[in-house]
Amino acid sequence: MKRKTSFYLGKAHKLGILSTDKVKLGIVGCGSTTRCMYGPIFKYLENGKFVAASDIEEEHARWAQNMYQANKIYTDRDQMLADANVDAVIVGTPVYSHLDDVIAIAESGKHVLCEKPMARTVAECDEMIQACEHNGVILMVAFMKRFNKCFLQAKQMIEKGDLGRVFQVRVDWSFLSHPGGWRDSLSTWGGIYQDHGSHAIDLCRWWLGEIETVSGEIDIIMKKREVEDRAVAMFRHHGGAVSLHHMTRISHKPIVELYEIMGTEGTLQIEFKSTWSFTSTEPFQMTLFRDGKTTTDVTPYNQGNLDDELRSNAQYLMELSHFCDCVLNQLKPHTSGWDGRTAIEVINAVYLSSRNQKKVRIPLAKEVDLPSEFIRLQQE
Repeated sequence: MKRKTSFYLGKAHKLGILSTDKVKLGIVGCGSTTRCMYGPIFKYLENGKFVAASDIEEEHARWAQNMYQANKIYTDRDQMLADANVDAVIVGTPVYSHLDDVIAIAESGKHVLCEKPMARTVAECDEMIQACEHNGVILMVAFMKRFNKCFLQAKQMIEKGDLGRVFQVRVDWSFLSHPGGWRDSLSTWGGIYQDHGSHAIDLCRWWLGEIETVSGEIDIIMKKREVEDRAVAMFRHHGGAVSLHHMTRISHKPIVELYEIMGTEGTLQIEFKSTWSFTSTEPFQMTLFRDGKTTTDVTPYNQGNLDDELRSNAQYLMELSHFCDCVLNQLKPHTSGWDGRTAIEVINAVYLSSRNQKKVRIPLAKEVDLPSEFIRLQQE
């Protein structure tokens, strides 16, 4: 499937959306996507409005309605999609439901913001992209870290040359969780690296350029899990830079999320400790090192008033505002379906590299049958 450089939005006019309107948003899946991520920032959103919530568990949808004032709730996704008052839908269901959800939303003529990981395989991603293109609707993948003020600052520092020539990024995302829940089930076709690796891959592509070759090792350490809980990967990016990735659900230390960007003139460390960054309003600690001697705190600290800070910088607000802007003004999203697809292609390549014990080139060969490869890998 060839990437298209142009973008056509045909359904915005059919939906009757004008550039001065607010996008009327629905959510399918009222778990952490609603409770912890988008729900708390709806009150600050100026170009969109939360109008409908859908979840197979009515109590979850009811909670979202009571907490965040959705007009209507549904226990049937398709009934919500038939609601003419909904312009666009946020997909917050498990990854194994994304393909069906996104196709159904696109066929209803509504725009899509799909949570990461986009899907389980490249083939699923392609179906989602094709459905959205065919129906003239926007498909954006929710890589909210690109909208985080700390990662934006890192991108600016790289582009300004503050670090010199960047030749390596190291990622460490380690924590302890016990087996259980849909994220540890084989139906996902992916564990810790599919879940969190998609974020790190997207950031490293954004900072270093496209990925050319992949080497990886995955393992199930806690045998009660059906998918990997430890992953180590190395990527060579276009231009020669490399990125190193380590992720595990079996660290006995407090949680750490670390990004170390190494350049010829300096090293930038971006770190969040002891709690989950996605639910916190605090910034990552950012430290610039030079010459093995000087250490400079470059953290973009919060404003004194939390409401002002959230209105200006909340990553989910910035992401959702961008999505609504794309819908209203027929723009191509910063994090498109193709970005989501690329992350899944690289994740799949890590699994294949581990299975076959060799380096894998991107793009993947079309004849790769990833589901059977992955199931054989996880069952060994």
